[in-house]
Amino acid sequence: MRFKVALDARRAVRHVTGIGHYVFELAKRMPVLAPELEFQLLVDRPLPDGALPAGCTQVVLGRFVSSSSPLARFYSPIWLNTSVSQHVSRDGVALFHGTNSAIPLRLPCRTVCTIHDLSFMRVPQVYGRMYRRYMQLQARIALRSADAIVSDSHSSQRDLTELLGAVRGDVVVIHLGVNDEFSADHDDDYLRRVRAELMLPECYLLHVGMVETKKDIETLLAGCADVLRARLVESLVIAGADGLGAREIRSFASALGLDGKARFIGFVPQRLLPGLYALAKAVVFPSRYEGFGLPVLEGMASGVPVVAAECSSIPEVAGDAAVLFPPGDSARLTEALRAVLSDADLRANLIRRGLSRVRQFTWAESAARHVAVYRKVLHLGHESVARRKAATNRA
Repeated sequence: MRFKVALDARRAVRHVTGIGHYVFELAKRMPVLAPELEFQLLVDRPLPDGALPAGCTQVVLGRFVSSSSPLARFYSPIWLNTSVSQHVSRDGVALFHGTNSAIPLRLPCRTVCTIHDLSFMRVPQVYGRMYRRYMQLQARIALRSADAIVSDSHSSQRDLTELLGAVRGDVVVIHLGVNDEFSADHDDDYLRRVRAELMLPECYLLHVGMVETKKDIETLLAGCADVLRARLVESLVIAGADGLGAREIRSFASALGLDGKARFIGFVPQRLLPGLYALAKAVVFPSRYEGFGLPVLEGMASGVPVVAAECSSIPEVAGDAAVLFPPGDSARLTEALRAVLSDADLRANLIRRGLSRVRQFTWAESAARHVAVYRKVLHLGHESVARRKAATNRA
């Protein structure tokens, strides 16, 4: 007998960012780690051809609603509480994993919920009122109803305890990993293709993430302005789709006189992203709040120095392998960038420490720990799993 485990995989279908990568990387590894489980990826439109991980099935439920639709704000709760609930009941799903901080109100099965962060409470000014209320409600539902809560970092675990009254021991911290594609060793032809396709300058600083207020790109722009004017680098490349506040951020760049020097290149597909990192002189990550901070790891894995804000989960991920500055302090960011760009010994030490640091964060370990949570919730101890395997072999 195999137990069906269904994951909310909607974020793996759109432009894949952090949560989408989280779902994909787990789905690639868990079927091999847990042959007693049958993994379903629940989506609202089909995955691209060839994208379905081996050992998983996809189940298309409901109908995708664009963010521009008047129904967008009601879409996710309706999808969870109708389409998912009906499928779980009909198909005999044993466990549902809400991978993006939300689960249905009621399900006839075990539930696990990953609450990545509480940014809507820690930095509420960067979100609309309706979104804040919705996310707080979803987090409280998960804390009340889920059989297990997973968090990406000890920082987010503390937030769940301090802001929502979660019991610290009830929140399982499982760090994310870094994809194998991010490396300090790439083929020269690949790097030339990336530079040509993205029209990258020879010498640039890099920011990867949504162009939104939460990422504090205003501090990034202000901190990089003097470095750009001094021609220590040619350009600041900002890679990411537009989010809340993107128009104001671009206006701020223009006000600083950075037109042509601060380049907003939009969402970058995964096939080009490793090269984009590897070609940069430094990765800059000034975010006001993060549940984890994947770009910090991706920069380190690419053999590139990282400069990041010292807040929330970022020090937990970066350790001693990045230069940290006080969040929102553009003058200190400028100092850090000047040091990283001009001090060869500092650069070499950061690169060495970064390549060592990323070895502590693997998707293999993350997937194994998620499987352990599933087994615990389903009351599947190692002995019971072994007995079922033995019975299957005898049959």
